[in-house]
Amino acid sequence: MERRKVLIVSDSPDRKAYLEFQVRSFHLQPVWYPNILAARMAVRKDSFLLALVDLAIPLEPKLALIQEYLQWQKEGIVVTIGKREYLDKKKPVPEADSITKLSSIESIPVFVREWQRRLVK
Repeated sequence: MERRKVLIVSDSPDRKAYLEFQVRSFHLQPVWYPNILAARMAVRKDSFLLALVDLAIPLEPKLALIQEYLQWQKEGIVVTIGKREYLDKKKPVPEADSITKLSSIESIPVFVREWQRRLVK
């Protein structure tokens, strides 16, 4: 079965709703968990095509989730939203082809469209 699940990590209900809408508009299945620990457990047990991580405070648990995602989801892609300058300066997550850093949530539709085009090729 084709993987179509996209993990959404966001503490803001409005931003979460926006991400879910965008994911659905590309015929993908958004998955959200009510807390970071549940999301971390899911990363170990389920398969996700993509993880959209909204880097609002608290930051550290989300960075730990990214590390676990990269460890357990060998073919998965992580997209961080926000805190790009912090990520570039402090480098709390490894530089990898599987990580894309976006400055703002408004970049999501363009990213997903281009990413899907690359998958089709």
